[in-house]
Amino acid sequence: MFGYSGKILHVNLTNKEIKLKKLDDKLIKDFIGGLGINIKLFYDIFTPKIDPFSPDNPIVIGVGPLVGTILPSTSRIYITTKVPMNNAVAWTGGSMSFGMMLKNAGYDHIIITGRADSPIYLKIFDDNVSLEDATNLWGKDTNQTADDLWKLHGNCGIISIGQSGENLVKYSIALVDKISTIGRGGAGAVLGSKNLKAIIAHGSKGVNVAEPKKLMKIHKELYERIRNYKHREDWVKFGLIRTAPIVPKDFYLDNLKKARIACPSCPIGDKDVIQIKEGRFEGLVSYEASVVNAYALLAMNFGTYDENIKSFDLMNRYGLDSITIMALFPLVKSLYKRGILTFEETDLEIKNDFETLSKLLENISYRKGFGDILADGFEGVINRFGKEAVKKIPLVKKQNLILDPKMFNLGTMEFEQFVNPRGSHDAAGGSPTYFAPGRKLDDFRSHFDRMGVPEDAMDRIFKPPIKEMGLNIGRLTKYSEEWFTALGSLGICARAQINRFYSAKLCTELYSFVTGIEISREELMKAAERSWNLLKVANVREGFNRKHDEFPEKLIKKRIKYFYGGVKITNELANKLLDDYYDERGWDLEKGTPKKEKLIELGLRYVIEDLKNS
Repeated sequence: MFGYSGKILHVNLTNKEIKLKKLDDKLIKDFIGGLGINIKLFYDIFTPKIDPFSPDNPIVIGVGPLVGTILPSTSRIYITTKVPMNNAVAWTGGSMSFGMMLKNAGYDHIIITGRADSPIYLKIFDDNVSLEDATNLWGKDTNQTADDLWKLHGNCGIISIGQSGENLVKYSIALVDKISTIGRGGAGAVLGSKNLKAIIAHGSKGVNVAEPKKLMKIHKELYERIRNYKHREDWVKFGLIRTAPIVPKDFYLDNLKKARIACPSCPIGDKDVIQIKEGRFEGLVSYEASVVNAYALLAMNFGTYDENIKSFDLMNRYGLDSITIMALFPLVKSLYKRGILTFEETDLEIKNDFETLSKLLENISYRKGFGDILADGFEGVINRFGKEAVKKIPLVKKQNLILDPKMFNLGTMEFEQFVNPRGSHDAAGGSPTYFAPGRKLDDFRSHFDRMGVPEDAMDRIFKPPIKEMGLNIGRLTKYSEEWFTALGSLGICARAQINRFYSAKLCTELYSFVTGIEISREELMKAAERSWNLLKVANVREGFNRKHDEFPEKLIKKRIKYFYGGVKITNELANKLLDDYYDERGWDLEKGTPKKEKLIELGLRYVIEDLKNS
């Protein structure tokens, strides 16, 4: 096969059985690869309402057909599983070298089931696949685990969990190659529940492409466009702090920056290697997705810059989702200050300092004392103190918002946090509507066309429920989600500084040159829509419906920035945006679930009975 390896690796940890199955042509036709096929493979084998920590909860890992090629920023991997934070069927994405290595080893997807009776790691080196003893790795953090495995096995891609994953903290994540986070919602804990400490891959086979000369020509043109982009040098030099003034650029260059890391084939690079040059943590080298994350603590009037960086380094090493911690820590301080939480319960005087936070991180990761309650996230706090305890935190599907619309414009990334089946996250690629100030609305038409929006949807998108909004974010979000899904199914990074150079039309050309399979723009976007609808049905079977998509009460009546001023989010406006989103998707407005007619249109007739019985 071209582009695809053509193999799915099945690993049963309970009986240590490893099998190979062929990647079916119909799977490829209907779901393309990567994220799309992941969703289909998971749907076909999962049992609704199963406990996320059950041995029978599958973990599906996949890469798209462009991964492993020379095309810019094609290294995405996706994990699909049922996560413990909110019991949603979720996708989680990461990058770095693992996807390329898995593809070069000869596999498109891995399906992992069962539970090992002792700690193990999965080793995939070309045709040699084995389960190895990880007893000596258990109890080590994500970085120590990766370093030990690299020392033992040499060059390989590594997914590893830390102590929080081992102890089933419900918002634990995994790290890829020590720096790319993957698993918001608790995928790290699902790995831990299976006694699976790490997955490592090394491949030497390469990826065969159907039209190498045509691919090379279009690659050169694409790479030149990226290389000549007027902001590229700033992106390479500063990463995300280019647009985040919270970190002074001169201070970053003189006192923090050790190196920048790019994923394979990425011509920009967005990850930081930071070295603290002085102070109590002098010499610390920290691998972080962005130093901006660490500096976000400063906005909470917390500590010094080196304490901020050390705090995030600890979160990464333990395998804790920093976004959840950034909401839980202020909540704990507030409960303590109000006398709801006492010293007797915490055995720790709660202060706004590094010592308190570092001790809480340790207690959470090992489920010690009050940390055992916090390890269950906001649900743990609610079970202990009641719903009133978290009333000031806007939650969607039991997760805190990543992008608060009160701080950002209400674009597709902010709205998509409410309607995404997995809950709040920051990866709804597609529309840069949050950068709208100063731009004309007509500027967005070419962008929407680039991301595969059909012409007949344009007029609906440009008819918002309130004129000042400029765009109908509810309707636009459907296409944002599908553009993200198309990129994820192919294996292309969805970050704005990368996906801006791709288009739906270009994606079909690249797909054809790599795989030899002709596909139209409409077929690509239809496959993305099919994948998203199947993910939605999986979550409807878990009990999710419209009420779980509603705006958090804390946002209602708040004034939110928009294109030309701002709008007040009322219940009426929030419900109208949801109605428009469901209508654009062809879903039932009252239930917020796919209609029978839509499923038939997408060739998903076989799930209608599943939906009827939910």
